[in-house]
Amino acid sequence: MDVAIPSHSVRAFCASLGCLSRVGKDVYMEFDPLDGLALRSLNDAKSAYACFRFEPSFFERCTSPPSQPRASGRNRRRSQHSRKRSVNHDSDSESDDDNEWRFSCRVALRALAAVVRPRKHVASLAITSRVTHSALFLHFEFNIQAPPNTTWRVTHRVPVADANGVSAVSSKDDASELVASPQTLLRLLDPLKNTLEAAFRIRNQERLVAATSFHPTDSASSNAPNNAILQAAASTFLKTETGIRVDELDEFEFRDDRAIADNMPDYVNDKAVLVFPLKETRAFLSYFKTATGSNFSDEPLHVSVWFHWGGKPLTMETKTTSFSAQLVLATLDYSLLGPLEDNSASIENDNSSGRATSVADKE
Repeated sequence: MDVAIPSHSVRAFCASLGCLSRVGKDVYMEFDPLDGLALRSLNDAKSAYACFRFEPSFFERCTSPPSQPRASGRNRRRSQHSRKRSVNHDSDSESDDDNEWRFSCRVALRALAAVVRPRKHVASLAITSRVTHSALFLHFEFNIQAPPNTTWRVTHRVPVADANGVSAVSSKDDASELVASPQTLLRLLDPLKNTLEAAFRIRNQERLVAATSFHPTDSASSNAPNNAILQAAASTFLKTETGIRVDELDEFEFRDDRAIADNMPDYVNDKAVLVFPLKETRAFLSYFKTATGSNFSDEPLHVSVWFHWGGKPLTMETKTTSFSAQLVLATLDYSLLGPLEDNSASIENDNSSGRATSVADKE
């Protein structure tokens, strides 16, 4: 891998690594000269998956050095069909050459801490993969301009490990969707303090989207006699709710024509209650403050949120001509939620003792 990032895009690229460090401990990098560079991370609970994909147009240079050994990193086929041997041997050889420099690797985000820290006067950032003593390293080379006419070069060499990568397990088919600016979604979530999870309550008839802090004591079982400790702790938790009318969103489309089945709540055509991890969501939405201010994209950024019902993954995604970003979150299964009250100021009798299946699997 041999890529060069221009000065106006360095901050956005480094911020993506900083965002992923708030999701998981490792980042999975996949590179191809034609497809660009993808950065992915998965948290320990497998309840949050984030991906940033930078297209070749994002870089000043996006190529693979011809001197790079084939063994550096795991080679990846473009598709399952390319693994089948073609009758035309010339075509098969051309496909092998095309995939020769595709690879993926895993990098500890702790090792990248020195790379993602803020820097001033960065002229460019070059990232290359090199093999030293049969070990693969990524070289992050910063060119920093200093007055009067001095250029400093700072290089970080980070060891990487061979890995297949991770991918999200989610579907946007037949999903409801809302579109809003990252700032709007952050305004919903920022007031929620001292909580690891948040709950979106989306009401179709009232045309209202509310966000509420969610605690383990918000379960019906916490009122049982053997949960006296939880009952005592409940009095110390701060409960906060924010709300917004759907008219304030850019787009809103709620699926209200589903045929009720055994695997979905009976209120599925009226509202949705989605309990999801808060830390990773805040980190993802906060990234766009940096991305917008870095001027690497002249396009306005909007986040699309796809959702079904509790227990189905919630997906946040944005895309421009030069990059795309995606966050997939597991949500609390609707069967673990208690009776839903009509009071929009709180979520009553919700059970936080379980979570949907993981949103991502290692390949």
